[in-house]
Amino acid sequence: MTEFASIETLLAAEDSVHIECNREVSAALLTAVRERYHTRRCAFIVETDRGCERDTVTRHLRLFSSLAGRSVHHEDAITHFGLRALASRRMRDLSPAEMMLVNLARASLFEPEVCFIERPLSDLDATSRASALAWMDERTALGCRFITVGQSLREALLMPGIACWHEDGRFYVADQDDPTDDIDAEPADAYDGDEVRVLKIPAKTETATLLFDPREIDFAESLNKATYLSVRGELYLTPRTMDELERDLSRAGFFRCHRSFLVNVQKVAKVERYTRNSYNLLLNDAAGSSVPLAKGRAEEMRQRYGW
Repeated sequence: MTEFASIETLLAAEDSVHIECNREVSAALLTAVRERYHTRRCAFIVETDRGCERDTVTRHLRLFSSLAGRSVHHEDAITHFGLRALASRRMRDLSPAEMMLVNLARASLFEPEVCFIERPLSDLDATSRASALAWMDERTALGCRFITVGQSLREALLMPGIACWHEDGRFYVADQDDPTDDIDAEPADAYDGDEVRVLKIPAKTETATLLFDPREIDFAESLNKATYLSVRGELYLTPRTMDELERDLSRAGFFRCHRSFLVNVQKVAKVERYTRNSYNLLLNDAAGSSVPLAKGRAEEMRQRYGW
């Protein structure tokens, strides 16, 4: 598994990176990005960015378009990020999701070479995520480097570049889905002849071993060098690896939607496509979870289930 020993080595990689980390690490990354790229055209979005509370969205973006040299017209940014209905709204009246869209629109006006963003997708619905990810894809194709922090690993995996998490001073890269994987290979048969098998999936707590019926499990996730089962909105550590879970659960209606995720297909409520390379599965579980669907496995899922 690839890892980076420090912020300096992480930034030296020069790829876009999307990091699950706490506020302290986010602040340290912000400082490091400012120092490293002070001669580059940069855009920064932090959660405290709210502009002048009396300004309307249009006035706010017009000001920053002027500061950026008007290379991107503020009306174009309003259109791209779906802000037309908010154009006359005052900044103080925006919800967190609306504020993030306005901040993304503001950043787009500068056509940045480097863009640092705190939690870019966390408050957005499917339509807004699609707008944000489309812009990130466009800028990435033009050479922009994104450094995003503070989001969950599931959100980090949706964005172009490297997804990783921070632990004990190091940055660990999440398993990236490999399109050369043999995704058509049949898993080992869960049943051998006339043998009757009882299928229960173990999970550990501090005081007990829990045994879950596959129908109780919403999805399995490989996270921070461990594997977890999501059951009724809670995560439970399991001693099984993702490959072992795939072998056992494939016959119980589970699909390996990403190298790091195995989903109970009966719990899938919606398949969302944000960009050519970014897909997401929305579940009807207790937490309303979303799980990334790797591009290389989307077609396999469509063919297998006829969606």
